Amino acid sequence: MVKWGILGAGNIAARFIESLFHSQEGELYAVASFTEEKRNYYKEKFPEIQVYKDYFELLDDPQVDAIYIATRHKDHYRWAKEALIRKKAVLCEKPATLSYQETKELCDLSKQNQTFFMEAMKTRFVPLIADIKKALDDHVLGDIQRVETCFAYNAPYRPGHYLHEKDQGGILNDVASYNLASIFDYIHSPIQKISSTVQMIDEIDANDIIELVFENGQTALVDIAMNENKEKKMTIIGTKGKMIANLFYRPEKATILLNDGQEYTLERKYIYDDFFTEIEEVHQCLKNQKFESSRMSHQDSLDIIQAMEDIRKTF
Repeated sequence: MVKWGILGAGNIAARFIESLFHSQEGELYAVASFTEEKRNYYKEKFPEIQVYKDYFELLDDPQVDAIYIATRHKDHYRWAKEALIRKKAVLCEKPATLSYQETKELCDLSKQNQTFFMEAMKTRFVPLIADIKKALDDHVLGDIQRVETCFAYNAPYRPGHYLHEKDQGGILNDVASYNLASIFDYIHSPIQKISSTVQMIDEIDANDIIELVFENGQTALVDIAMNENKEKKMTIIGTKGKMIANLFYRPEKATILLNDGQEYTLERKYIYDDFFTEIEEVHQCLKNQKFESSRMSHQDSLDIIQAMEDIRKTF
């Protein structure tokens, strides 16, 4: 049984914990939070677990096998590194870090210490994605020409919130890793050209339209915003038709529309929720003594953060 420790006790951590309770392979062992109110909540709700006010106390607990990092973006690198140094397996919320160099250092440390590290990219593990990939491998759409992804929401400005801080905020840092992870799942070619249209608000990017052109001629769209509501969908366009998945980063249904008029739907529900299959991937990797996942590898994380850095250069 994998004993999990969680750093950070916000909403995403609560969702992770709810999903973890469905697992037969792992259990919640400890939570650490700097906020007294949150510590008290977990003490009352889960009296059997350890609750720490200091992250180092949790990391130094010999009973902890794996760490889920659910902190602010800019804290991911520090705490993932501290966990890997202590040979604790790490599942780190996206973006894994805010720079290519930091992500590479974590990947290198994972390999050096033979300790599992994975960026939390649930998109790669949602059950329907396997069906989508099989359909594409079977050339249902013919040759893929373009992948369009949109992740846009409208959030009120919150002074002091990390999403509005210049050094870690903005919509690119918040959600672009989902878009890019999806695009790179279907397009396997180096990026040749990037162009962008960006709306800046208070020194952060709030609304980005990014066009990618790949060396093999395929193209992609990254449409992301934190000041505009749009349908969170992916459209894969091929020579025989197109496929639309919504919500693209955790879909349960995808519609195929062929040029000859045929239309049909792929549909597969989550196993419990959209976190569970990602968590089980970690458990399986640990059981098999792997230090990275083949579905969300170290190289996958490096490719995503490199693309994000290259995109930012066009702003």
